Formats: sequence, C-alpha cells, structure tokens
Amino acid sequence: MSKKSFTIVAVVAAATIGSGVFAVPYVIQTSGWLLALCYFIALTAVVSVAHALYLRTLGVVGEKERLLGLARKYFSAPGFWIGFFAIVIGLLLSFVAYLVLGTQFVLLLFPWIPPGIARVLFWFLLACVIWGSEGRIAWLEVAGIALIACAILFIFASGHPIAAFANMPLAVPGNFLFPFGVILFALAGWTSVEQVYELARPHKNIFLLFVAGTTLAALLYWLFALGVIGGGGHVAVDTISGIGSWPLWRKDILALIGLLAVGVVSLPLAREIRGALEKDLKWNSIASRAVIIFLPLISVLLGFNNFLTIVSVAGGIFLSTQYILIISVGRRTLALSGREKILLDVLTLIFACAAVYSIYTFIVR
Repeated sequence: MSKKSFTIVAVVAAATIGSGVFAVPYVIQTSGWLLALCYFIALTAVVSVAHALYLRTLGVVGEKERLLGLARKYFSAPGFWIGFFAIVIGLLLSFVAYLVLGTQFVLLLFPWIPPGIARVLFWFLLACVIWGSEGRIAWLEVAGIALIACAILFIFASGHPIAAFANMPLAVPGNFLFPFGVILFALAGWTSVEQVYELARPHKNIFLLFVAGTTLAALLYWLFALGVIGGGGHVAVDTISGIGSWPLWRKDILALIGLLAVGVVSLPLAREIRGALEKDLKWNSIASRAVIIFLPLISVLLGFNNFLTIVSVAGGIFLSTQYILIISVGRRTLALSGREKILLDVLTLIFACAAVYSIYTFIVR
C-alpha cells in the first residue's frame, strides 16, 4: 500500500470512529453478535458505495459546492431546507453526544472534580478543537487513529474477549431493526470525503480504500466491544456507566479512548458544518463556530442527554437523510449505468425505511 493510500485509509477511519464506539457493546449484546456482525458488514459496503459516489460527484462539480449547496442547486428550496435540517442539525447532534459522554471521560480521569466543572472543562476543550477546525490536518488524524487503536487493543487484551461470546446471544429477532441507527452512526464517515478528494484525485482504487478505512473502524469497534463485554460487569448503554468494578488503569484507558475519539472525529465534523454554513449560507467564520460550540451545550443543559436516543436518532433519521441526499445529488450529477441506478434505488429504500423506523421508535412512540 502506498503512502497516499495509507493516509486515505487512516483519514476515513479517523472520520468514522467517534462516540458511537461507546454504544456498540450494548447494541451487540442486546441484538446478538451475529445480527450485529451482519449489520456491520452490510453497512460498511453501503456507506462505502455512498462515499465513492460522493467523491465522483465532487470530481464533476470541482468541489465548488458542498452537499448542502448541491441539494439547493438540484432540488431548489425544498431540497435546501431538507439538506440543512439533515446535515447541520444532524451533525450538531453528534456534538451533543460528545458533550454527554465528555463529562464522564473527565470524571473518570479526575473523579474529585464536580460534574458541573467537568462538563465546562470538556466543553472548553471541545470548543478549542472546533475553533481550530480548518486546514489540511491529515497527519493529525493519522496520529489520532493510531493512538485510538493502541488504546482499544489494551482494552481488548485486558479483558476476556473469547468469553464475551458466552455472554451474548446469537441474534434477538425482536431487536432485528434496533442496531441500524447506532451502527450507521458508528460507521458514517462521509465527512472524510472532501479531504479524500484533496488527497486522491484521481485514484482508481478509491472504493476499496473507503472499504478499508471503514472496515478498520469496524474492527476497532468490535475489539473494543469484545474487551468490554468480556471484561465482566454490566454492559451499560454508554459503556461508562457499567464499569464501576474495573481497575483504575483500565478506566483511564477508556477515558483516553473517549477523549481521543472525540477530538479526532470532531475535526472533520466541524469542518463540514462550517462549510455548509460559510460556503452555502455565507455566514462568517465566527458565527458558524459559535453555533457549533454553543448549541450542543444549550441542548444538554435543557435536558437532551439520553445517549442511546441521541445516537439512534442521529443515525437512523439524520444520517439516513444525509446519505439519501448524497445518493440523490450523485444521480443528478453523474452519468450512471442502469445497474448503478438500481443499486442506488435499493440503498435509498434501505435508508428511507430506517428513517421511518427511527421516527416511529424514538419520536412517535
């Protein structure tokens, strides 16, 4: 693998791994390991197809407009506002999830700090990352994913990963659709595509590199989940709430994983939101940064802090809509074969069904 290909794989993996890693152990144990594995394999293929499609789209439009601008160009005002709602609000939900978990990461490292101070401290650190989210920083993402991988390997090796399968069912039919939103949230790394475009135009093996990057992230999720489930104790929705019996050093490594994952994945997310606000809405950089920094904090302070609900809604509704937009603008931009159109229709149907299920499960019901 060439240096450029390795960098692309690392950038995709870095944009993929985020706070979803802490929901994965609970989802795997609750839905069954074989069912969860099938979701990981299927969604790795699905998102990789969408990422390659979006990269081709950027190649045609020359990166003059991002996803939100393309939605307005092809689908007028309705497309723009659907895109705005799905992209900006959806990505901001990711920062809400980070803020919910971030307080607990800080408390794991510094248990004597009051929770309110811990939240402010983590919010300030996250704000610093967001404020500096510009420029080409592939080297930082490569370093970040390497550190995350090392920390996850420690969690995996220090547990009893083989014994984890004894604590998990094969599949739970009643939870057949439950994993979709969380696993999509965990694997969605389309915010890496624009940076990959800067690194890889043209590149004949780009689809395989997207698959490799997403698979690397999925493998790390599984190693983490097996280490947590095999490590004993209760597997909580957010992982952190169930580690009271863990030794102190293991808790510190878990907190390190969380802080690294949030820091690394926040960079491409913040760039994407800023791009939508600054390029497509013509906001100035200070206003766009302020929105990203303050809206998640306000949401948490108003009580929107159920981690599983946030991740499931962000994945099942907002990310599904984002991928439908990627497919839709790709179809309008590119000259596709009949077979490619059929494939994209199937993917659109999958995302649409997932969105409807998530709306019913987490909002209506």
